Amino acid sequence: MLNRIFSILGAQWLIRQDTAISYLPVLIALMKGQDILIKPADGPKTYVVGRSMSGEMQRPIEMEMGDDSIPENSVAIIPIDGVICSWDSIELMNQIHEAAEDPRIISILFVVNSPGGMISQIDILANTIKGLSKPSVAVVMGMAASAAMWVISATNYRIATSPMDTIGSIGTKTSIEDYAGLLDKIGIKITDIYASLATRKDEAWRAFQANGDTKLILDRVDFVNGIFHQAIQKNLNIPPESEVFTGADYFAGQAQSLGLINEINTMEYALTKAYELGLTNKLINQSKSITF
Repeated sequence: MLNRIFSILGAQWLIRQDTAISYLPVLIALMKGQDILIKPADGPKTYVVGRSMSGEMQRPIEMEMGDDSIPENSVAIIPIDGVICSWDSIELMNQIHEAAEDPRIISILFVVNSPGGMISQIDILANTIKGLSKPSVAVVMGMAASAAMWVISATNYRIATSPMDTIGSIGTKTSIEDYAGLLDKIGIKITDIYASLATRKDEAWRAFQANGDTKLILDRVDFVNGIFHQAIQKNLNIPPESEVFTGADYFAGQAQSLGLINEINTMEYALTKAYELGLTNKLINQSKSITF
């Protein structure tokens, strides 16, 4: 668990500021040496849903991928809930691959409520979704911001469930933590000594320490931001001059008008949409395999 704490503290983020600030009490407690009980997070749970014999959508049932009882023509439901850390992205990719390889699963529905997360692995997660041969649908139940917006942009269809859902925040940020004052108070002084030829090691941090120069840090943030923008432009066909690239977030109605989502509807509708897209895709693939 300690290595994950270090990963969180040292990561670059695509996340809303209010969520980032909410971590500060934990950080302060850690710096004061207080004991913090951190329960290991459960991995994302996968649900599978199909249609009954009468044609109605069944109630989602929690199942393990590969379960022998998964019915034919099922929709895999994969939640993306809370902050997306790099290990969450890896777990999500594993589940996506399993759903993609199961012939009984015809599509994937991502149920999303996330303010964003770490830069690490998020582009690979989005590309994994983009490369699926089965349809994917994202249904927002609360928020899809920053890194989560990047992820859902890779799906085939995006649905909000409430006019108050928050969507967007297409921008990149980083923070500079200087603990020198705190360390001085507890009698710790750290002196960094670099090898003679390591003139560019930690150059961004060294420039900031020397004279407050943030140019090198900004260059790195702009580089990541450029990749983020390109992904949104390509995935959603949004022109680069669109206001969505200012980093603002929007309620669902405005997000729809700006092209970030397709519509506002219900969870039940999203399930039906995923099922119908999956079934159509399956029939098209079957017709291609028919020889005369």
